[in-house]
Amino acid sequence: MNDKKLLIVGVDPGITTGYAVLDIEGSLIHLDSSKQLDLSLLISKTIGFGKVVLVGTDKAKVPSLVESFATKLGARTASPEEDLKIEEKRAMINNFSFNDEHQGDALASALFAYKATRQLLDKIDFFVERNKREDIRDRIKEVVIIKRVSIKNAVSIIDKKDEESQIIEKVIADKKLNEADFLRIYNKLKRYEAEIKLIKAHNHSLRRDISSLQKYVIKKKEVKSYGKKAADFREGRIRFMGNLIGLKENEIEQLKASIKKMNDVMSNINNFYILKRLGTLGANEFNFKNKILNIQKNDMLLVDNLDIASDIVVKMLKDKVFVIVHKSPVSKKIGNMLPFVLMGAENLKIYENDYFGFIEKKHFETEKGKIDWARKIVDDYKREKEDLISW
Repeated sequence: MNDKKLLIVGVDPGITTGYAVLDIEGSLIHLDSSKQLDLSLLISKTIGFGKVVLVGTDKAKVPSLVESFATKLGARTASPEEDLKIEEKRAMINNFSFNDEHQGDALASALFAYKATRQLLDKIDFFVERNKREDIRDRIKEVVIIKRVSIKNAVSIIDKKDEESQIIEKVIADKKLNEADFLRIYNKLKRYEAEIKLIKAHNHSLRRDISSLQKYVIKKKEVKSYGKKAADFREGRIRFMGNLIGLKENEIEQLKASIKKMNDVMSNINNFYILKRLGTLGANEFNFKNKILNIQKNDMLLVDNLDIASDIVVKMLKDKVFVIVHKSPVSKKIGNMLPFVLMGAENLKIYENDYFGFIEKKHFETEKGKIDWARKIVDDYKREKEDLISW
């Protein structure tokens, strides 16, 4: 069994390349940047920390270095639909320390990849808890992320591999192999041999193409004059600075709008209830967000999706939180299981960001009046009694 720690790596390529290494729970393990960081060196620096399963970038079009890095390690790439804006990255990395913008962008890329996969990881944890498969938790995550298959299919793949391992163990223990087992392993060996032969031929072709391309690039560089290089560089620099100024102006306008919105809320804060926001009640989401939120007794929560809920997180919140406002519909089964008063967000006017929601008190009180609070308390009390009796 492969017991290497699963990793998420964010890469910011360039003259100076930054890279950030997170574990599968989203905790930062390593952050660095260097001017002499080619693909081989980047691989050697990251694989010592564990098994890379996901590689993040802040660009919509995956850079070639990121693509090559992921391909070499058999990992999957995660990229946004459009380039991450500066304010988005700043919000993600606000609570971390880093030495330069390359490290900051790499860290934002890694956190984006983790955030994009967090609900999937919580679903896997939920499945593992319900089906008592803790022994293969990380292997399920690895197969689901890399092969893009369902959780149940991943379990089938892992269990099938375990069957083949048992054949090998049986051969070692009994020192004999029946015909069916022999044919199964022999066919797989022949298939691997054919695949290896094709890969070697493809690699040889790629090396030949690279060699030809390098010769062409060297020859092309020799033909160009220094003056043309300087002129092209200046023009490129001017275009780059013009685009950068445009991006900065857009960022300023967006920040102004965001500040105005928050100022409007803060100036009338007595008219609002403040809720702490979680994507789900899954363990990964809670551990990641609660470092900032610090959920305490009598807090109210705003949760995007309550159908993902870890038993451990529910127990931790049970004595602290009484009311949860949910944005997505909640299944009846989950609703009955959760020991909280649940309120749908569809009739509430909510101002929100990644970590907080602000609800006008008048709308909240109207919805609150529709809930049978006493019945909820009695039902939870009955359920606790039943649990104690069955225990």
